[in-house]
Amino acid sequence: MQTVVEEGRGLVADRSLYYASKFVSQTAQNLMWAALFVTAGTGQNAGVGLSSLLIANLIPSLLLGLLGGAVVDRFGPARGLVLGAGLRIAIVAGGLLLLGGPFAMWIIAGLYSAASQIYTPAEMAMVRTIQRRSPGRAHAMLVALQYAGQGFGMLVLGPALYFLGGPMVMLGGAVAGFVLQVPMVALLSYRLRDTPACETQPSRAAFNFSQTCRFFANEGRARYAIITLALKTVVSRGLVIALPLYLAKDMGLGSSALVYLGIPAVAGVVLGLLWSARSLSLERAQETMRWSVIGMIAGVFALAVLDYGLAAVVQFSEISPIARLEASMNTTFAVALPAAFLLGLTLSAALISARVALTETAPRGQQARVFATQETLTETLLLLPVLLTGIGTEVVGARATLAAIGMIGVFAVIFLELPRFQRVPATPIAKPDAAAMPIA
Repeated sequence: MQTVVEEGRGLVADRSLYYASKFVSQTAQNLMWAALFVTAGTGQNAGVGLSSLLIANLIPSLLLGLLGGAVVDRFGPARGLVLGAGLRIAIVAGGLLLLGGPFAMWIIAGLYSAASQIYTPAEMAMVRTIQRRSPGRAHAMLVALQYAGQGFGMLVLGPALYFLGGPMVMLGGAVAGFVLQVPMVALLSYRLRDTPACETQPSRAAFNFSQTCRFFANEGRARYAIITLALKTVVSRGLVIALPLYLAKDMGLGSSALVYLGIPAVAGVVLGLLWSARSLSLERAQETMRWSVIGMIAGVFALAVLDYGLAAVVQFSEISPIARLEASMNTTFAVALPAAFLLGLTLSAALISARVALTETAPRGQQARVFATQETLTETLLLLPVLLTGIGTEVVGARATLAAIGMIGVFAVIFLELPRFQRVPATPIAKPDAAAMPIA
């Protein structure tokens, strides 16, 4: 009994280190991006500078994502986490010396993204060891800490450090955060030295992507997860692009109205995270992905056309009290509030359920390659839709863009529900061994 208690305490300590490092890392990362975006946005060629940052962040994920996953599988997720954290701090610290140069922002963003191709799949692959019995709880916690770190870095520390000394002080704050994180992940790696998180793979196996391709070819839930994550990213980025114009042109409101839409959206996200942490399992993952995709489609179509439909129904009903009520209120805004809640709920549920599906079905020793392949495929799939979203919003307006995103979702659902697409292997993929956790 004493051994079980000590093992449980050790596991709690490991999770605490893992989650604390996530919050510190996310805060530091957002300070770094804030410093780069402020520098790029205040220069002479602000548009070119901002665009170059986005391109520099995207290119390494497309070119190096698969390689990064293989490196993590070669050395083990825990050591991959340390390696990725060490590379990121070296890059950001070097950025303190380079920030004033003409190509400095592009270099920092590109190198940081390259290092993240090791760090990110390692972080995802750690879930199987950290929370092997309830991966939904771990992924929900990671997303919650990501949002918390983003808010703390962008809304609290970022403005404070900017007023203290501008982008250089902000970048210095990011370096301090990464300096704090490195010993945390190093200690975590040491504590997990006898677990699957530190298992190494031979180079031939680690860099063999035919195994990963066969996994995705045979595992329908993993393919479902890729399309779900791609659609989730298209919807979320499309909303970021279309909402400002939607508020101004279709609602007749200023950008301050975004705060009111944010309240139900945040409530939906929180509810989705809480439900995922408590109830989500592999058995429920595909059903949750399916309903999340349908909910996202309903949400964007509601923003695009539902207020017109309600107005038409009220006018044809010829019920005077209802007609007067509809005429006196902003129907578009009234429809947008529940739509924002639905989108917040389904976006968070889609993200967690897809990650749970990948964590639970990916073979042991291929976790990092599976997540790296998913990330690369997702980024590739959404390149054209996101580009067209930006162009479409400017040309045909926010409503048409939202409707187009909804149609992309409809085609995705049809594709996802094809029996051939959902084929699963005849023999279930083996679950990871219940390896003993380190003793505290």
